[in-house]
Amino acid sequence: MKTRINELLRGEFEYETPELLFSQEKVFVTVRPGETTKGEIFLGTDDDRKIRGYITSSDRRLVPGFSSFSGTTIRLPYGVDGIGMAPGEKRTEWLCFTTSVGEYRLPFVIETAREKADTSLGEITELREFAELARQNFREAHRVFTTPGFKNLLKKCKGPELSVYAGLTEAPVTYRNVEEFLVALKLKERVTISLTDYRRELYEIGESVSDSVTVTRSGWGHLRLEIETEGDFIEGVRSVVSDDDFIGSTYTLDYVINRDKLGSGNRFGKIIIRSPYQTLTFEIEASRKIKSGPDIRMSEKKRRLGICKDYIDYRTKKADISAWIVGSRYELNRLKESGCDYPEYILYESYLFLQEGKITEAKNLLVTFRDRSYAKEDLEIAGVYLYLCTVSGLYKDRQGALQKIRGFYRQKEDSLWLLLVLITFDPEFTSSPAAVLTALEELFNRGVRSPFMYLAALDRIRKDESLLRRLNVFWTQVFLFGVRNDYITEELAMRFAYLVSYERQYSECLYRALAGSYRLYPSDDTLEAICRHIMIDNPRRREYFQWYDLAVHKGLRLTRLYEYYMETLDISYRKPLPKPILMYFNYNNSSMGDARKAYIYASVTENREADPASYNAYREAMEAFTRERLAEK
Repeated sequence: MKTRINELLRGEFEYETPELLFSQEKVFVTVRPGETTKGEIFLGTDDDRKIRGYITSSDRRLVPGFSSFSGTTIRLPYGVDGIGMAPGEKRTEWLCFTTSVGEYRLPFVIETAREKADTSLGEITELREFAELARQNFREAHRVFTTPGFKNLLKKCKGPELSVYAGLTEAPVTYRNVEEFLVALKLKERVTISLTDYRRELYEIGESVSDSVTVTRSGWGHLRLEIETEGDFIEGVRSVVSDDDFIGSTYTLDYVINRDKLGSGNRFGKIIIRSPYQTLTFEIEASRKIKSGPDIRMSEKKRRLGICKDYIDYRTKKADISAWIVGSRYELNRLKESGCDYPEYILYESYLFLQEGKITEAKNLLVTFRDRSYAKEDLEIAGVYLYLCTVSGLYKDRQGALQKIRGFYRQKEDSLWLLLVLITFDPEFTSSPAAVLTALEELFNRGVRSPFMYLAALDRIRKDESLLRRLNVFWTQVFLFGVRNDYITEELAMRFAYLVSYERQYSECLYRALAGSYRLYPSDDTLEAICRHIMIDNPRRREYFQWYDLAVHKGLRLTRLYEYYMETLDISYRKPLPKPILMYFNYNNSSMGDARKAYIYASVTENREADPASYNAYREAMEAFTRERLAEK
């Protein structure tokens, strides 16, 4: 400007100026919603005169590469920001050029592309067409579901479609999310499963045998089954079954009965099959011996087990007091009918009467034991009888009864029942939870294994989790019992995960307890404890992938997490890989084998339209990989 002023002062006037020319008379830019793009234009004069000037934009979405310029031919780069613009939105703006040859405006049109749900069935315009796509190709439906253009299908919907979609796309979107979306909007029925048989009896097993049960599915859609076994003699069962494993609507679930683990009697086990909506149980009874007629002892064991289960359900708040008493009395009546009218069952029935407040009925049963003499092997029955007599008021000397029960326990220190009586009856225990836990742990070290012992320990630490100060075999079993019966608190779950983080040796029981804890109270701390613990053992076990997958999507920072993720990933079917995995292995792929590398490259290539940045980042490595494999033929 100073130079121009000096020219005017010297009388150097310019009466004709050339016109400013642009490479485009009007600039059109199409950008995808939520993305940015770049471009460039050229400007100058027809006589190649040197020009100077300034550039301004009428809209912040169009940003020139520089604000001032000087030269003969000017190359102007620009950037366009489509973030926040809706699909199909159009803006007409301009760039203002204030130059030494005049002022000019260059029109500028910014338009966002309309996202289309293009598929193998053509463009999808409504949800029913999307459901038909899912029926024919669920994998492609998942891809469409995760694209921004899918929201266009929901614009005309006035029901819960938008809220359901928003809820199912908050976290990483899996095939199950698509299934839940279709079911929630009643575009398909839930996939249900059934078994051809729910019980199998195998006798006279001379060597390990293979057997199977058929799982049948209804309808179409995504299905993932998680399978676990109870009974170490059942082997060879897959832990996860997916759609690809079904032939038509059936899947043959194979298993092996290991003869060496059957022992001398009958063994009972289960195969538990869980889908998102159902849990099916296939019971197996196996033995090396010939099947015999009705076994009274086995029947009694089953009835006793039923009584125990009813009581545990009541104590863990799965059933109310009336359901517990009705179920227990039913089992007691069946025992009487089979001739098992033993003293312990009569005492238990009197205990039920006391819980119902029927003191007279309880006393009438207890009176039948008044003149009974007790040998040393009957000390448990004597102690329980004395306790019930005191509670019912039949025996008035409470302190005398307590002294006698203490004496019984000193003579039989491995008796759980006497200890449980003292825990509820003796002030030395009722006032000191720590003393109770010490006594229970000592009993465990003597070889006693009982769910009632674990239940008593849980009752104390549920009230004060600080009592759980260390982990050993006893506390692992207590916690495992708690998660199996949904009887732990969230505070206990956090405490347990914290203590496990200090363990330096792998324990299968600790792993199962942590997994159950996460099922009840999912948290990043518990998930991190699970991952750290399984990395101590054999971190490449296929079943651990579910935890690595969760950890990656939760953004946990763990050494070698991404390597173990890829090493346990099932590469028999392809799915989009998480962004952190792609970013990590773009720079750290030397530790992977060719099969895993090929899997990553195939995933990147298949999703290049949805994620072009990853494709471009991997392109050079993919080309080098391909050349090396071709050279090796």
